[in-house]
Amino acid sequence: MGINGVSFDDMPLRKLGKYFWLAWFTASMGQFVDAYDTLIIGAALIYLGPLWHLTASQTGLLASSAFIGVAIGAPTFGAFADRIGRRYLYIWDLIFLVIFGFLSAFVTNFVELYILRLLIGIGVGGDYALSPTMVAEYAPAKRRGFALASMNSFWGIGSVIGFLSAFAFAVAYSGNPNLAWRVMLGSEAIWGLVIIVLRMGILESPRWAAIQESLGRKMKETHDDVVKKMTGGSSATIDPGKSGKPSIRALFEGNMWKTTLFIWVWWPVADIAFYGANLYTPYITKGLGLTTPQLSLLASALYWVIALFGYYTAAVAYDKWGRRLMVIVGSLMMGIDMIAGLALYYMGFFRGSLAFPLIMFLFTVYYYFMNFGPGPYTVALAELWPTRVRATGHGLAATFSRLGAAASTYVLPVLVKQIGYGGAFALLGGAILFVALWSFLLMPETKELTPTQIENKLTGVS
Repeated sequence: MGINGVSFDDMPLRKLGKYFWLAWFTASMGQFVDAYDTLIIGAALIYLGPLWHLTASQTGLLASSAFIGVAIGAPTFGAFADRIGRRYLYIWDLIFLVIFGFLSAFVTNFVELYILRLLIGIGVGGDYALSPTMVAEYAPAKRRGFALASMNSFWGIGSVIGFLSAFAFAVAYSGNPNLAWRVMLGSEAIWGLVIIVLRMGILESPRWAAIQESLGRKMKETHDDVVKKMTGGSSATIDPGKSGKPSIRALFEGNMWKTTLFIWVWWPVADIAFYGANLYTPYITKGLGLTTPQLSLLASALYWVIALFGYYTAAVAYDKWGRRLMVIVGSLMMGIDMIAGLALYYMGFFRGSLAFPLIMFLFTVYYYFMNFGPGPYTVALAELWPTRVRATGHGLAATFSRLGAAASTYVLPVLVKQIGYGGAFALLGGAILFVALWSFLLMPETKELTPTQIENKLTGVS
């Protein structure tokens, strides 16, 4: 669709205007707040455990509560976004984070915090469905991999800022641990407000708008209006994908069911490896040799800073080497790293002066390769779904992913308590090695393809 022969999907990113990058940035900040939320509750649990005398099960429930909320929010917001548009829901989902994040600072017991964490998760879930959808539909096909992989780097940035913020709060309120965790949790509301303000200037997805226009719907801003704004005033044709009303049947049309099955298994197992490490990094680090909350938080921030380079490797190479190769290689390296950690743990290397450098090395390697391949694919897979059901497809996939995230965050502290930290290495390593094998067997390659080409390839229907 468009009014001349210039294809938006062939455009290099350097030819796009400031508006495109603003839209990309505001979507990427959704990844930031997801990471910040995940890491800040992990830091707060270091204090809440002894203060509230939490059991291992209660610790796991608090850590996983937001994931249950995501499982509710992602498909709900996603389904509405495919029907009424992405733009306004893209703002409303963050209101959950602002209101309930602020209230989290004032809870007095386990039940209150659990409920608020669940409600925060519903809002974060909405952003799971919407942010990757927006970038997948805003970016030119030829450089969509760069846009999505670099977007995911904000998860790493959010992790670093989350750890450093937690460290700063831990130092500032070292004499008052009850205040330290409250400030940590309440700080989420500030980030949510900032992003809401930024998103108020973002227009509707041009590809979704084009499909609505083809169905006879009147749009406030046409798809060509949005394309012109992204290109700095130039018109261009854009492939919105196949027209039609949203229907969940599109996720199973032709051979598409194979891709849907692949993702519904891939993402929850991958999240066992991702969130099991992300959420409990300070917990594991402290248990393996760093004696104070401040040291464990600082160490966690340091190896995330180094591991950020994995995201930028992915951003550069996702459109060159392809998603499939990078996911398989990254998963294999993560698995080998955890097996090495398991061996070193049982050989006793974490008992002496080598504990700190070994922890730093193992988790830096682990996070680098997570960010190198499989991590960015959690947002890049938004490109797999047809535009008319993209938010629904990504939202449902996120729901399945939260099963793995919730399982790992609930099981890991119990596992560590029962069989030691060797259990953590075994769980993380085993999960990510399965991801490598599953990807080798079923993962499709979609680099540089337009939405219509992707749908034709995955469904087998032209």
